[in-house]
Amino acid sequence: MQPWSMLAARGGLSVVLGLAVLVSPTVGLGEVVTLFGLYALLDGISAAAWIVRVSRRPLEGWPVLLEAVCSIALGVVALWYPFQSARFLHLVALWGLVTGILEILAATRFVHGVVARSFLAAGGAWSIFLALLVLVLPYALTHELVLVISVYALVFGILVTVAALGLRGRALPMAVASVSHSSTTR
Repeated sequence: MQPWSMLAARGGLSVVLGLAVLVSPTVGLGEVVTLFGLYALLDGISAAAWIVRVSRRPLEGWPVLLEAVCSIALGVVALWYPFQSARFLHLVALWGLVTGILEILAATRFVHGVVARSFLAAGGAWSIFLALLVLVLPYALTHELVLVISVYALVFGILVTVAALGLRGRALPMAVASVSHSSTTR
C-alpha cells in the first residue's frame, strides 16, 4: 500500500463518518460518541501505519505517532464509556487541539508539495477550529453538536483526501533530510 493511499484512507474514513451522521436525522449524541470513537480508533491506527511507511528513522515521525496515540486513546475512551456525552465533548475539544497542532507540524515535516502540504495543514487548522467551536458551544443542543461533529468529519476528510491526491505519484522525502541537504549546499 502506498503512503498516499494510506492518507486517502484516513480522509475517506472521515468522510464516511461525516456523511453517515448527516444523512441520519435520528442520530443522537450517544450514537455520535460511539461512531466518533470508532472513527478515532481507526484513524489512529491508520495514522500509525502511515507514519511507519513514510518514516525512515525511528522517532522522526513523532508528531504523527503522537497524533495516532491521542486518536486511539480517544477511541478507546469513547467506546468504553459511550454514554458520557458531556465529558466526551471536552475530550473531543482537547483531541482537536492536540491533533490539529500535530497535523500542522506533520504537514511541514513529512509532506512534499505545496498543495498536499497546504491541505494537510488546513486539516490541522480545521481540527483546532473544532476544538474552539466545541468549547464555545458547551451548552448547545444535541442536534447542533451532532451537526458540528459531522460537518467537521466531512470537511476534514475532504481536506486530507485532497492532500493525499496531491501526494499521489510523489516520493515523501523527509523535510529534515531536505533541510540538512540545503544547508550543506549553501
